[in-house]
Amino acid sequence: MNKNQKILRWIFVIFTTVVVILAIDMARNTTAPWNKKKQMVRAWGGDSTQVLPDTTH
Repeated sequence: MNKNQKILRWIFVIFTTVVVILAIDMARNTTAPWNKKKQMVRAWGGDSTQVLPDTTH
């Protein structure tokens, strides 16, 4: 394996690692549409009937 192939392979590995880390970070900070009500209850506390999503668009 020549020097250019080694460099290309390392760049590919580093790029892939960065993309995976960013994807995991975005997934952890995103709430699925079916969990939005649960997320608000967790954030504000209380009963799910007390905290309702804002439907005034």
